[in-house]
Amino acid sequence: MSLTGTDRESLLSQWIKPSSNSEQERQERAVRMIKDAIKAHSAFDGVNIAIYAKGSYANNTNVRKDSDVDIVVECRECYYYDFDPRVTLSDRASARQSISPYRGKWTADVWRTEVVSAVKNKFGEAGVDISGNIAINISEVAGSRPSADVVPSFEHRRFLCADIANLCPGSHVVGKDGAEVVNWPIQQLENGRRKNTRTGGRYKHMVRALKNIENVLVNHGLLQDLPSYLMECLVYNVADGTLKAGSLDDAFQGVLLELAAPLASTNGTDHWMEPNEIKHLFSEQQKWTTEDARRLICTSLQFMGYLD
Repeated sequence: MSLTGTDRESLLSQWIKPSSNSEQERQERAVRMIKDAIKAHSAFDGVNIAIYAKGSYANNTNVRKDSDVDIVVECRECYYYDFDPRVTLSDRASARQSISPYRGKWTADVWRTEVVSAVKNKFGEAGVDISGNIAINISEVAGSRPSADVVPSFEHRRFLCADIANLCPGSHVVGKDGAEVVNWPIQQLENGRRKNTRTGGRYKHMVRALKNIENVLVNHGLLQDLPSYLMECLVYNVADGTLKAGSLDDAFQGVLLELAAPLASTNGTDHWMEPNEIKHLFSEQQKWTTEDARRLICTSLQFMGYLD
């Protein structure tokens, strides 16, 4: 397929659009139903719980017809913690003296078990898939709600000095296999909003465009499916000026070209961060590699006709 500049501009004008109003309503309904499920579960009576959407739905980077909802059910009765790498050993020792050990019942296994029970009571055994290591999947009901991933988690606190009131809040997830992952949804949300404001909305436009072309490439058998969060992370590392430049076609070409060169270098992406600006984009703990990202960008450049 050979795309002209007019073709690309028309295609991109569709790709940058968020979920339709009807899809948005279905997503919001799913969030309300899961909140209702947790509220109705007697084991959670009097328990300090935070329930919130995260990921592309919460950050408004989801694309049409690809709008799963990620919902965190977070225990606030206790917390996990770590220290900013810059905190000295003596300050860490001082901080630990102020932290009381938790002796309650809410272990990771018990929390997950009760969250599973709550959503099964609401959606039925057939509507709940617990086979995943992290998320509990609520199946889609056509015309009513999209599929939703419910993530049982705990509060996480990263202490920035000896004073434990000075902290960075996060979310701590423990998989069924015991693997632990710390996410930073508040920082992701706030930094994404600031970048979107600085670029006149182009940041989220280009995230959606990259997510859409990834879907197209997968459907054409040109690429293996990749986590959609990778696309958000990649665009976050593009300069604001590149995102704001010219037409949609100009900006998207600029995004792909700016990402291509560092991805072809041995260590050109070492400084790239996730939108939370806490975690490095590429590490052994990630679900993707630099080669995954390089293949995505190079195949996108070819598909759009940006390469001679």
